[in-house]
This record gives sequence, structure tokens and C-alpha cells, in this order.
Amino acid sequence: MPAGDVAVLTDHQRSELTRLVQKAEKLSGLTFSVYVGDLASGRKTALSLHGQLQDPAMSVLVAVDPNERELHIVTGRQARIGLTNHACSLAAMSMTSSFNVGDLLGGLRDGLIALGEQGRSAPVLHVRDV
Repeated sequence: MPAGDVAVLTDHQRSELTRLVQKAEKLSGLTFSVYVGDLASGRKTALSLHGQLQDPAMSVLVAVDPNERELHIVTGRQARIGLTNHACSLAAMSMTSSFNVGDLLGGLRDGLIALGEQGRSAPVLHVRDV
């Protein structure tokens, strides 16, 4: 998880955020990262951070700049298959409604769980060669 501005979150909140990231990963099979801090160039910075992840194709980055009130969800090529723009928009709306009332961790919680559930691959019940 990219560090960002660690002063924004308490130790307990960072621990809880790590647990939430792990839950989203377990739900979806994707790799999640959260960045909370300065996004000097907005989406460009978020895209750069995403590109630095270990496996960008299978990764989802949730980048939040609380001071500028910015949120960016960046999905890799493979992650985008399950996480459509619509699914990311719904998660973003959920997060921003919490952010607007000052609940950073609650917004991240709601967003990560929504993204994890939406990114879940549908189970294959029967496969047959034709």
C-alpha cells in the first residue's frame, strides 16, 4: 500500500485499512492499494503511482487527496474486466458521501468493499469443449 501522508491516519486506522485492503483482495482476487496524500498533478499522479505497483495489470489503486478533495480509482488492464467504469463510479459515490462528512476511513471502507465485491470473477459452473 503506497504510504502517502501517514499523518492523516492514526496507527489504528492504518491497521484497519490494511485489513480492508486484504478483504477486498480476497473478495476479488485483485491486488488493491490505497494512497492517501498529496496528488500534485491529480489523475496524472494517480496513474504514475499505479504504474509503480508490483503487478499494475491486476491492480486497483484508490488515491485520495483529502486537502484537495480529490479521489481517483485507477484499474489495471486485467482488473478492468471485472471493475467497469460504472462499478468504479458507484464505489466513488459511496466514498465521497462519507468523505463529505469527514469520515475518511468509513469512505475507504465502503469503497474498498464495493470494489472488492464488484471485481469478483463469476464462478464457472460448467465448461465443455464444443
